[in-house]
Amino acid sequence: MSVLATPIEHYRSAVAATLEEVRSSLDAHHSGTTGRAAQLRAELGWFAEGRIDVGKLAGLLGEEQTLDPVAVGDLERAAATLTAIVSSGDALFHVQVPPGGDVTVAVVARLAEAGRAFAAARMAVAASRRLGPRAPNAAPDRVPGLDAFGFARWNAAERRMAPPLVVTVGGEDLRPAGLADVLDGGQKIVLVVEGECAPAPLARLITPTTLVIQTDADAGLDPLAHWPGAAIAAVVPASAARFEHHPAGGGEAWRRLTLHYVPTPPRTAAGGLSAAQQAEDLRQLAALAASPPVLPEREAPAFAAAPPPPAGDPVDRLAAWLLQQANLTDLP
Repeated sequence: MSVLATPIEHYRSAVAATLEEVRSSLDAHHSGTTGRAAQLRAELGWFAEGRIDVGKLAGLLGEEQTLDPVAVGDLERAAATLTAIVSSGDALFHVQVPPGGDVTVAVVARLAEAGRAFAAARMAVAASRRLGPRAPNAAPDRVPGLDAFGFARWNAAERRMAPPLVVTVGGEDLRPAGLADVLDGGQKIVLVVEGECAPAPLARLITPTTLVIQTDADAGLDPLAHWPGAAIAAVVPASAARFEHHPAGGGEAWRRLTLHYVPTPPRTAAGGLSAAQQAEDLRQLAALAASPPVLPEREAPAFAAAPPPPAGDPVDRLAAWLLQQANLTDLP
């Protein structure tokens, strides 16, 4: 899917660059060890023939910058893992959920597979720091295994480099609420829904910083190409709701959420959700999109003027005359 071409290329470039660095480290180590082994073979002569492994001896007697054998083994394992990921091609970024399957389980498993690249990078960094022979009682380095490396273990930098996924799933199996746990960093997921589904399956994934789109055409996915944060979109049947929640819209939910189409609440269950749950999702969309009511401007309260004093009161007439005669213009 072309809309995900840029984040796919970012992930691939990072993996390829890491593989190149690991290979360079291995080449430098092997070339140095080979040269020292040849020198030792010449110096020891016939004494070493059949008795001494000059390759291992060269590693033990080499310069301080020589990697220990365990580190070399880790670098080779990291290189093999990275090579396998690079060779997997586009298949790594596509997930097919089998009928009756769980979309969250399928996505989490694929991310753990892709995360092996991050585990390999960590292993390579740890190995490159182990210079010289390891002390006999040294504690082993804590490095992740390379069989799988789940999203929950990724750091912030790795999550920003998260591989995007295109997930094909049947409408009856579309229960995406569990995907909220992996919508972080730069993770992007596009769900291609086959068959009828609940009207608003992504409504429960709306958060202030997550781009969420439901559309019935690929053209509606363009915002994913430009949004740097986490995003999820679903290409749904025309019978489902269509909306866009863009975090750049503003601080309030109604500024971020645009409803393009909201269907009538269904009367039957779909996608594992009862009719009541589906109607609740639609009401949630409407509530989030509702702008606050415009209140009329409040006018300043009017104060009634004091009634004039009675015309016949001599005291009031005297007070009025005194005020008229007094010169109050010089008062501050």
